[in-house]
Amino acid sequence: YYRERMQAAGIEPGAIRGLDDLHKLPFLTKDDIRRHLSFDILSDNHQKSEILRITTSGSTGEPFVCYVDRVQLEFRWAATLRSQEWTGYRFGDRTMRLWHQTLGMSQSQILREKADALACRRRFIPAFEMNERNLADLCAQIAEYQPTLIDGYAESFNLIAAFIQSRGMSLLSGLPAGVLNGIMSSAQSLPDESRRIIEQAFGCRVFDKYGSREFSGIAYECDAHQGHHVVAEGYIVEILKDGRPAQPGEVGEIVITDLNNHCLPFIRYRIGDLGEAMDPMAQCPCGRGLPRIGRIEGRVQSIFLGADGQYLPGTFFAHLLKDYSHAFRHYQFVQETRGAITWKIVKGERYTDEALKEVLGILQKYLGAAMRIEVEFVDNIPMVRTGKRLAVVSMLKLDFQALR
Repeated sequence: YYRERMQAAGIEPGAIRGLDDLHKLPFLTKDDIRRHLSFDILSDNHQKSEILRITTSGSTGEPFVCYVDRVQLEFRWAATLRSQEWTGYRFGDRTMRLWHQTLGMSQSQILREKADALACRRRFIPAFEMNERNLADLCAQIAEYQPTLIDGYAESFNLIAAFIQSRGMSLLSGLPAGVLNGIMSSAQSLPDESRRIIEQAFGCRVFDKYGSREFSGIAYECDAHQGHHVVAEGYIVEILKDGRPAQPGEVGEIVITDLNNHCLPFIRYRIGDLGEAMDPMAQCPCGRGLPRIGRIEGRVQSIFLGADGQYLPGTFFAHLLKDYSHAFRHYQFVQETRGAITWKIVKGERYTDEALKEVLGILQKYLGAAMRIEVEFVDNIPMVRTGKRLAVVSMLKLDFQALR
């Protein structure tokens, strides 16, 4: 694949000598990978026993499949441990995770996940099963387990923090001061006000993580909270505006090159996010020499309200549909009123009514039997100004002060 692309562009291997030559290489898109995944984009010498199939959660309404090798997976784990230590965590400390738990996982994957959690003293809180009846219990679990670090979806933290503030700060009174060092948020961006609410409710700082299923953690906040440190030992991150490197303070398209995935090289990959460029010559107060990127844009999700009062973050739908890309090419969920949602679908090449029925059954389970789900087949789902399709749109105005 890359040989043909470089030959078509007239690029010889000797023309690439350093980072300044990177712009000569063509971009890689999700559509490129889809078209070539079963043919020529995988390396000739990859070993099938040493690679893992990755299905992205499809937060933009279009999941897709790629592969990573063992070296890249081990690198991810090392980068995760290092960034967690920036929060004050030390290996072996208790941690909790707000996560989808086992949704979309095979039985063997579930067993491995549980064994890994036991060995690492990690406890899960199911992020897709939150409602008014069990949010207090979730807070009690946090206070009882006394973790050093909690990581998970940003919108879930925002939901719990708003609940704590509306019910009184005593919900976490059983958690001794200073035990919880940090909250590591990911998957969605939150405004400064939401960050303040989370920090006030949990009594610790929020450390934002920017990542994706293709790469795991790409950039992390340190305790200085002045931008995200790129995991530069493994990733080259470009921020481009109008085809040129963005100037400090400008927002541009994020383009990523993965230096470790040898089975499916991601070279100048257009991940679909927007980010703020920072001065490469300015050093972070923490003293770390890693390059930094500023705020991340284009990752905002919404919270849906189920018929039985449960809250579902937008990531629920992405995880649910990540293995149905063959049936649903694009999708969008919209909630305008309580008790009803609209599911817009652009059919995939292998769409079947059986697949639709199967997903609808899962949706009813999580949203409640009384939830009205209107299916609407469309030819296209328009993109917003950021160049993405919004997979989840909630128009509800949830007031946690008024909920009882």
